[in-house]
Amino acid sequence: MEKHTTAARIASRYVVVTSIAVLLVVVFAKLFRVNQTTVALSFLVLILITASRWRLAYSVYLSLLCTLLYNLFFLPPIGKLTVSDPQNWVALGAFLCTAVLVSHISNREHREAEASEARRREIQLLYSFSQQLLLQDELNGVARTTPSVLASVFGFRGVALYVRAHDSVVYSDPGNELLSAIDLKAWIETDDAVSTEREVKLIPLRLGMQHSLGVLAVTDEEYEPRMYEAIGSLVSVALERAVALERTNRLEAARESEKLRSALIDSVTHDLRTPLTAIRVAATTLVSEKNLAEEERLDLIAVVDEESARLDRLIGQAVEMAQLDAETLRLDIMRQSVRELVELTVERMQHRLQGHPVTIRIGESLPEVPMDRTLIQRVMQHLIENAARFSPEGRHITLAAQADKERLAVTVSDEGPGIDVEDIPFIFDKYFRGKRQKGAATGTGMGLAIAKAILKAHHGGISVHSKVGEGAQFTFWIPMSLPALHEPAPHDSSTP
Repeated sequence: MEKHTTAARIASRYVVVTSIAVLLVVVFAKLFRVNQTTVALSFLVLILITASRWRLAYSVYLSLLCTLLYNLFFLPPIGKLTVSDPQNWVALGAFLCTAVLVSHISNREHREAEASEARRREIQLLYSFSQQLLLQDELNGVARTTPSVLASVFGFRGVALYVRAHDSVVYSDPGNELLSAIDLKAWIETDDAVSTEREVKLIPLRLGMQHSLGVLAVTDEEYEPRMYEAIGSLVSVALERAVALERTNRLEAARESEKLRSALIDSVTHDLRTPLTAIRVAATTLVSEKNLAEEERLDLIAVVDEESARLDRLIGQAVEMAQLDAETLRLDIMRQSVRELVELTVERMQHRLQGHPVTIRIGESLPEVPMDRTLIQRVMQHLIENAARFSPEGRHITLAAQADKERLAVTVSDEGPGIDVEDIPFIFDKYFRGKRQKGAATGTGMGLAIAKAILKAHHGGISVHSKVGEGAQFTFWIPMSLPALHEPAPHDSSTP
């Protein structure tokens, strides 16, 4: 059916050009009397239009036809295929040569335009393919998606990708295995360029002189060889990029692990050794000095008791942080009165708030909020303790709470020295202590990290606003309703 359609289209084109040429003869010979030059130019224009739209065969045929018609109807003797004047032979030959030359030039330009358009389409396909490859950063993702994307963009019936790093083959269509993994692995050891085997195009994946990254097999859709080479280069770059990113991520993870280990050692050095040293000195003195005065002996016993409690608190924080990291903490959710919880927390921390006036600003109409009372109280304790620790004696500490339909927000403000701008992005990281606190036994650096983890378990978050010399303001929030509390929070907000 398709052959009949093509033959009919070719015949119709010959009929069209013949009819137009005959029509021009009728117009110029019968209706309008014009000179021979006008006729020749009209025929040339017709030939040029035909050559620009269709193949060379049509324009050559039309050139011969117009030459015949020009001789028969416009060169004397009219109506005969003879030329009486030798000058007319020159004119007829010039017309024929010009017509054929114009047809050839037009046809060449037409082919170049088609080639240019084909290259543009190829570049567009390659660009689209490269853009989709860049969406994947992991080697597994690149290997998994490349065959299907390649088949979709370029219209291949089937694609197979063998990745040497994973020693695995991925097919665009699992039901159409172009070549087996054994065949692909066997071919990869050769040094062949793009080749064809069993009507399948094999494309090596290499970067420069490096070892082969794999091989790509596609059904042959008769693209130019350079197209297959470009496809192979893009896939090679995508695979190598994914490998480099994974290597960089591993190095970054190792660097972060080393940083965390150093921070933990620093924390142990500054925080755990200090109470241990004090306990050991006090115990040694009590044992070795038999004649200590009662007052001195009681002071040493108080040191042992205080430092033991401090050591227990530090170890408890480390255990709590480990539980939160492992997401093994279970929430005991009940509706709680926010004002009652804040007042109770302040009352329990009176010994740490000595010398700091506390102001509580909580409306009486604030509704009860679902929360784990113990954990949220621990968040408040961490924030209040930090405010008291870093604020000069006599400075105010303010606690405020407000709620809307979506969430409860609690703010703890102090009038201390504030937080350095460069420290704020890391203030909630585990074991982080600002430049002003380094070298001083001011804490483990886990308090704010614990508070953030607790709030994340409540599907909430925490933020800080501070200016050096003007104090710090910590605001944490939790939702007014907590669905699916047994599941980890999907993300941690960073703004109130």
